[in-house]
Amino acid sequence: MIKVYTGIKGNLVLFFFIAGVILFFSIFFWGIAKAAELLLPLLIVLSYLLIIIFLLVILPASFLKHLRPSLCVYSLLMSHALGVATWMMSFLFVIKTFGLAGVFLALLFQFLAPIAIAGALLKSSWDIAGHLAVWISFTYGMRFYSQWLLSLNAPKDQKKRDIIDVDAIEVRDH
Repeated sequence: MIKVYTGIKGNLVLFFFIAGVILFFSIFFWGIAKAAELLLPLLIVLSYLLIIIFLLVILPASFLKHLRPSLCVYSLLMSHALGVATWMMSFLFVIKTFGLAGVFLALLFQFLAPIAIAGALLKSSWDIAGHLAVWISFTYGMRFYSQWLLSLNAPKDQKKRDIIDVDAIEVRDH
């Protein structure tokens, strides 16, 4: 049988539960910030390496039709890796600039990178704002390029059809 606490005991249990949850998330965000701070120099180098590989290898190789399906996958994977780097740099800048309240608002409204860019512009951190703007544009550019390559490989009759094509099958019981 479940024992329900009422009165002052119930309020104390609720208070300690909420305090524990807040403490857990605070330690979690602090840990993410420390990990991002350690990995940030490596992430900056790897992110620009991904952009250079995309510009010098993926784009020219897409002229070869037989490579397009694999280039589509590589472009999508590279955009996700660049998106993770963008998120980590945005998270680190927001937590260093605005504290946990800024991270809470950014995660609440799902706008971490734009808040980081706006904060960098307000703090006159032009290099961070530039990094984030370039990374965001290349992240979405790589994803759109991947979708465009995929549409080039689609059969001609598939482009004319609807995305969802449903055939109804009637099933009879014997």
